[in-house]
Amino acid sequence: MRCVIVSDFGSVNGGAAKVAIESARGLAEAGVRIVFACMIGPVSERLQHPNIEVALFEGEEVWKVGSRLAAARQGIWNAKAHDALGALLRRQPPGETLVHLHQWTKAFSPAAIAAAGESGLPVAITMHDYFSFCPVGGYFDFRAGRPCHRQPLSASCIGRNCDRASYGHKLVRVARQWRSDAALHRLRAPLFIHVSPFARSFAEPFLPKNARHIVVENMMEAQKRAPADVAANRHALFLGRFTQEKAADLLAEAAVVAGMPVRFVGEGPMETEIRRLNPAAEVRGWVPADAVFDEIEQARCLVLPSLWYEPGPLVIAEARSRGVPVILARTTGPASWIGDGEDGLLVEGGDVAGLAKALATLRDDDIATRMGAAAYRNYWAEPLTLERHVRRSMAGYEALLAQAA
Repeated sequence: MRCVIVSDFGSVNGGAAKVAIESARGLAEAGVRIVFACMIGPVSERLQHPNIEVALFEGEEVWKVGSRLAAARQGIWNAKAHDALGALLRRQPPGETLVHLHQWTKAFSPAAIAAAGESGLPVAITMHDYFSFCPVGGYFDFRAGRPCHRQPLSASCIGRNCDRASYGHKLVRVARQWRSDAALHRLRAPLFIHVSPFARSFAEPFLPKNARHIVVENMMEAQKRAPADVAANRHALFLGRFTQEKAADLLAEAAVVAGMPVRFVGEGPMETEIRRLNPAAEVRGWVPADAVFDEIEQARCLVLPSLWYEPGPLVIAEARSRGVPVILARTTGPASWIGDGEDGLLVEGGDVAGLAKALATLRDDDIATRMGAAAYRNYWAEPLTLERHVRRSMAGYEALLAQAA
């Protein structure tokens, strides 16, 4: 079996790139021959393996390409990427090779989807976000501050200024989406890989009707050690970007109502608002990756109040692996892992009163201890290991290759 993995970045700069690289490494160790196609270096040391060939097509991230016009042109259609990737795919042996697209919006453009389709090789696409059908990628209206309800690329969608940056930026994304949709609908029975059951159920109606769908959760390697003593901890924890759609400001407000100390770890444009709403909140910058679990173990609970339909953030799995109960919006991917009231609490996105009530519930030492123990037990019953991720990916690959035979 051979797999050409397509990722804009050759090193970890975010969740999608990390999953692409770690998946490539795990598949290679399982005996799959990998060609890792990327456009933006440097190349991670994790890709140094006898079963991995790296094809680095020198390029730049789209909004760093000279003028705005040049950036927009590349974002809509990167002709050089199309030709280079097409030539690479033509050299792959048919019958045993598939193409797996992880990320293409930052450099490759929709040209990567088109090149994959033109190759005649079977194609898999991991849905790290919603760029496969939504121009802004999150199915979120940043101007209204709530999830979108429009049909993608309808007149209502095109006419709505919902982009985080500007309406001009939105129109560039609309043009890119047209090219993306055209390329997607030319694929013969693609396989969409979703990172949570919720993300699959949400996204599937928007995707091509001839597609197949499976769920393969992202990997989260953690050492099993004794669970945190959550009853000894006092503060709720938010760990991530302070952005509108992640709703850290709503947690700041709810914590005041609930009378619970709260710590925010990360950075982003909502920091000033967080401090205004909750002057007692502790706000810290990012911690090193190797200190994340230590940060989690100091918390009474971890909170993910996202307003957008977040597909599969791994911070919830990280908390559960340490026996820390979670509070999260029920319209997020990890909500499908949680037994509401058993090992965590689910709330409605945007409901400050409901979030405050959940925080107040976990102020009870016995409840926090019980939910933390259940979270720890349930996570370690089926941990999100790389081996599990590879096993499920390969099952999907084998079915895809058999279907194309």
